[in-house]
Amino acid sequence: MSHKIRIGTKEMDTEELNRRFPGLGLNVPCSAAGEDGSRVPTSICHVFDNLCRWNYVLWYVGLQLRELRGPGRLSLVRVVYRGRGGRIVQTRSRHARILFHVLLAQHSCVESLHMGDALIEGSGLGEYRECVVSSLRQNTSLRTLLLGSLFSEYRSIREELFRAIATMTNLSELAVFGSAAAPSVVLDAVCALLVDTRCLTTVTIPRLVYDDASANRLIAALRRNQTVENLSLHGSIVHSYMETGTSRFSHFLANSTQLSSVSMEGVDTDPASTFEDIKCIVVPFRIRGNLQKLRLSGFLLSAPCACLFAALMSGNEGCLKSLDIAGCRWRLESRLEESYDVGTTDGEQSGVPYLAHHSCDMIQALDHTARVQLSFLALGIDGLEPEDLRCLLNIATTLESLKTISLSGVPLEKLKAVCQVIRETTMSGRVRIEDAYLVDSWTIAYLREYPEALSKVAIRSFTEHNPRAFVIVVRLACSWYRVTLLHLHLAQGILSDVPTFRALSSCLSTSDSLRVLSLTGCDEPDLSRTLRSAGRPHSVLLEMIFKNAAIRALRLNGLRMGKDNLHFFVAAVVASKSLCELAFASCNQAENDTFLRLLSSTFHGSKTITHLRLLSSTECVGDEWFVIGNVIGRNVGHLTCAAHYVVYKDYSPRCEAAFAIVSGTNALMKRVEELVNDVETTGQFPSTSAA
Repeated sequence: MSHKIRIGTKEMDTEELNRRFPGLGLNVPCSAAGEDGSRVPTSICHVFDNLCRWNYVLWYVGLQLRELRGPGRLSLVRVVYRGRGGRIVQTRSRHARILFHVLLAQHSCVESLHMGDALIEGSGLGEYRECVVSSLRQNTSLRTLLLGSLFSEYRSIREELFRAIATMTNLSELAVFGSAAAPSVVLDAVCALLVDTRCLTTVTIPRLVYDDASANRLIAALRRNQTVENLSLHGSIVHSYMETGTSRFSHFLANSTQLSSVSMEGVDTDPASTFEDIKCIVVPFRIRGNLQKLRLSGFLLSAPCACLFAALMSGNEGCLKSLDIAGCRWRLESRLEESYDVGTTDGEQSGVPYLAHHSCDMIQALDHTARVQLSFLALGIDGLEPEDLRCLLNIATTLESLKTISLSGVPLEKLKAVCQVIRETTMSGRVRIEDAYLVDSWTIAYLREYPEALSKVAIRSFTEHNPRAFVIVVRLACSWYRVTLLHLHLAQGILSDVPTFRALSSCLSTSDSLRVLSLTGCDEPDLSRTLRSAGRPHSVLLEMIFKNAAIRALRLNGLRMGKDNLHFFVAAVVASKSLCELAFASCNQAENDTFLRLLSSTFHGSKTITHLRLLSSTECVGDEWFVIGNVIGRNVGHLTCAAHYVVYKDYSPRCEAAFAIVSGTNALMKRVEELVNDVETTGQFPSTSAA
């Protein structure tokens, strides 16, 4: 098959590309699509045979191919290029743009792209930028496009870039994460897609701010669209009004039949303005009854807003399943100058200031004859008192469908009172507190009656009276409170005290509830001066940590390791079948560079780590970073295939082989949980692939 790529005034066919990039099979068509042209792969594309080589070239523009969404289905994800500069980088980055074009123009196995500035930045690359733009115009297989930038620094190509995006009617998901007043060129592309698409179901543009004119344009395009089910926008979209004074966005929502999920980023203003904004969003869905998920953040809520939410839960068909207002704050004035119509019935108004005195209004707004389906509520309680929470939980007890309430923003000084309210309302089994707390021996003793209060804690060794007191606090956090996240700030005095150090190491090795362990050194403590394992040169602390198979994430920061500890640590990380995430930053820069070199030479043996954060000097650049990133990409692919083997019963040879590699690991358990949650959210099982 011959495919020509125009670069400036020249044309390069695939035969020439194949000679320039030998062994990559650039003249071989994608083999992932079925014979009938369907999207269900009947085989794995030949790109997988040389995935490492493809990724090495793409690395120079900050991209990597990963098997992220399903067996045989590739995503181009953003990574950080940390190699050397100079002419060789310019040459290879041009090569990367050519391969990018080939992937998007010829390979249906590539379904997702996360695009940032790195793909088009650099001097003297005009014709290669056009290569990028033309690949978007020619693509028919991408389903997801994530734009991490508005490309404001590249105005010469931005218009052409978004004009090409406007033609990508094959997309099912579009996300724009730039933050600014909505540029007309971006609006042009989004509006064109909304009108022309037949499959765009998810639009995420949370931080573009709209004036009246830009909001009117976007809403007009949304009205003409018949496919979007999930919509995320900035709250300024509601401030465009019709001549009657009605919000255009509210009018659109009232007439939308397909929207099932809405997310809004609000502006923290006064409660009265917030109420009107939320009313514009909520009331239309209460009437129509087709909203399943609502997420609001950045809004300043008042008591009447709670009545709106109560009315929404039970309005019409009552199909709301998830309400997330964790990112909002509350302001409950002692006296409101005016009451607000909550849009429930003609006679329902509320002027009582506190939620505790507002329960009658909320109970009236909540239609108990309706079939309420709400199963998840995320609530930020910044601005609420424990008695206000009691009011909300008393109402929640009447909702049998509500299985999980996630609380955040609970200050430490109110934590005990909040836990008491949760118990007294018999909601302990349904409420979880998400916050992390800095605690000491006094806090641990004060909350002893409520072990459910603490799940994520940080403890400083230097705030305790003596090393023994510190260990007692840590032991209670692990055994009584059964924390899942533990962040310890360690001074040399703790590390050098042998009984304390031995007790601490033992505690960390046996805490089976612990999922995330973070150790931070205070004043550059030296781990090489600590108790060593019997007959071995490394610290007993490191050995005991790796004996705890429950730990999924390990973060070490500000500790001086020493040569023997560093070598043991690298070997233990690579051999671990429990770690999914690692972060490492020694207080000694030379150790960071050494760690990177040691890890890159053996990291291919790691099977489960998918997130890695390291600190190294700018002088330590080269292929070490690529090697590590490549292994992470490989691990992600194995976990994706293995999870499909478990959840979707995909017993293809590829998935079976991946399952054999990662079976029984924390990483696979985590990935399976994610897939199960996706199934519960969408209610859809994807077609499996043969491989």
